[in-house]
Amino acid sequence: MFEYIYINGRFYRSGKASIPVNDRGFLYGDGVFETMRSYNGSVFMLSMHLDRLFHSLKALKFFPDFDRNQIVNMVSKTLAKNRLTRKDAYIKVMVTRGDHSGTLHFNPESKLRVIIIAKSLVPYPRDIYSEGVDIISSSISRQISGDQVHRHKLMSYFENLYEKNRAHLQGAFESVFLTRDKLVLEGSTTNIFMIKRNTVYTPPLTQNVLPGITRRVVLDLCRLNRIKVWEKKVHYRDLINADEAFLTNSIAAVVPVRKIDVHRLEGRIPGEITSRLMDLYRIGTV
Repeated sequence: MFEYIYINGRFYRSGKASIPVNDRGFLYGDGVFETMRSYNGSVFMLSMHLDRLFHSLKALKFFPDFDRNQIVNMVSKTLAKNRLTRKDAYIKVMVTRGDHSGTLHFNPESKLRVIIIAKSLVPYPRDIYSEGVDIISSSISRQISGDQVHRHKLMSYFENLYEKNRAHLQGAFESVFLTRDKLVLEGSTTNIFMIKRNTVYTPPLTQNVLPGITRRVVLDLCRLNRIKVWEKKVHYRDLINADEAFLTNSIAAVVPVRKIDVHRLEGRIPGEITSRLMDLYRIGTV
């Protein structure tokens, strides 16, 4: 559990921390968040997470009275308060639109609420990296593009939670959103990649896909290490016939996939390119 939680300039013991019932994040999910992890006290890709956070605040018409450096300072203090400066940690930064003023439109005068939690990271079981995971198709169809909501880490997260629970009930690791035409978008908590004939593919950000931080890191690793990579539309039939597939997010890093619905991928798990990217990613975090 979190020992101390940061809320707008003060630390509270976890059992004492609270926000008002009229907070718009609580009432309407009117807020954004970033989930990060630290390695031995160093927050991985913090600058990229802050780029995304402040882009979302601007795009969604939040009006912060704080800047990037203040968030960096808040995160550092939260890690120190929880004695995590030399440990691997799970970190979540949340920004809500603050107290509800009685009207639903956005109020430029709203005092935003910043909440930061940090706890010792419990790693995923090692066997998901050595044996791979099963994933399922989402029961919810998304449009392929045009919905800017899916480009932000919103606190109104029920669609993702619903699909994550469906996966859990079916013994799978993740549920992957598809369009009605069976184009692959992303997982409920991950981005997805596939490999065919030594080329890495992932759905482009022109579709309704979150610009994942680990997704970006993997794309950069591919280009820096002469691994062919292409951001393009991926159809479900391409995915189930892939040579390899893997998932990415900030906490799990790079996770190989062994089965999509009833379709088991052929070949060893993890495959050659997935293994290489897992190693390259691991080297980058040391």
